[in-house]
Amino acid sequence: MRLAVAALLACGLCAGAQAQVYTIATNPQGSLYYSAGAAIAKLANDKLHLQVRVQPFAGSSTYVPMLDRNEIEFGFVNVDDADTGYRGADAFDGKPNPHLRMVGVIFPLPFSMMVPADSPAKRMADIRGLRLPGDFPGQTTARKLHEGLLATAGLTYADVTKVPMPNLFAGVDAAAQGRVDAAGTAPGIAQVQQAQLALSSHGGVRFISINDTPDGIARMQKVMHSYPIRVEPAKHLPGVLEPTICMGYSAFLVTNDKVPDQLVYDLTKMIHASRADIVAITPQIDRFDPGKMAEQHVVPYHPGAIKFYSEVGQWPPKS
Repeated sequence: MRLAVAALLACGLCAGAQAQVYTIATNPQGSLYYSAGAAIAKLANDKLHLQVRVQPFAGSSTYVPMLDRNEIEFGFVNVDDADTGYRGADAFDGKPNPHLRMVGVIFPLPFSMMVPADSPAKRMADIRGLRLPGDFPGQTTARKLHEGLLATAGLTYADVTKVPMPNLFAGVDAAAQGRVDAAGTAPGIAQVQQAQLALSSHGGVRFISINDTPDGIARMQKVMHSYPIRVEPAKHLPGVLEPTICMGYSAFLVTNDKVPDQLVYDLTKMIHASRADIVAITPQIDRFDPGKMAEQHVVPYHPGAIKFYSEVGQWPPKS
């Protein structure tokens, strides 16, 4: 009888463990965050036999506090939102999230100005005087990204006609509908493909290179922690008509200090070993480099991630 009860309890515990569902928070469907989150969730389900789901939100400013409170276990956060969210600055002004912990860089995000293919704007300096999305009250980083692009050409929002938008996604939609003349976005996301179709009468869309002179890059980096990235034309990158220099910034998988060390260790190890699988599912993040997952940041790394990076010689992170 005791053995039977013990067996039932054990089975109940196993069933409870198996029923644990982990969440990866992302930006809305169609974003690179969502695509990357879906890829990692699938591989975690297949390889680690975990139950992982992707939960899209309007933006990271919505789910960073939820991560901090351990209401969700993982989320995609860019280098700037991780910094300001942890410290309680900008969109998180006065509301720090001290329990955030880094898992690692999953991919660098390229970002540049998208215009209709027949637009007279060929260089970043040609954005002067055009209608450009702005304000972004729900997405502070969106403003910094646009300001960083403009800064490479020595421009500011004072040099364009600002059209208020709630977030980046609304700005891209506005460009597709002709309500703005240009919009900053990431090559390869689903919205760009939709804009390519919507603007077919204009030849589709085209991305403009940033001014990557030393002075231009220095001005960009004063606005946003970033670096230049060269993006080559590819079938899945409409609008990249020639080698294009974009602003690049890191997208991290982030967790909190309540998530178990073993879970974070296993997930970090799985991601590190799964580059080919991740890129096969989401070609847009083919810049994922397992050798550069540990990047210096103000947000502390989770002990489970530190354990893995120490084992593979990536700890401490190089500057």
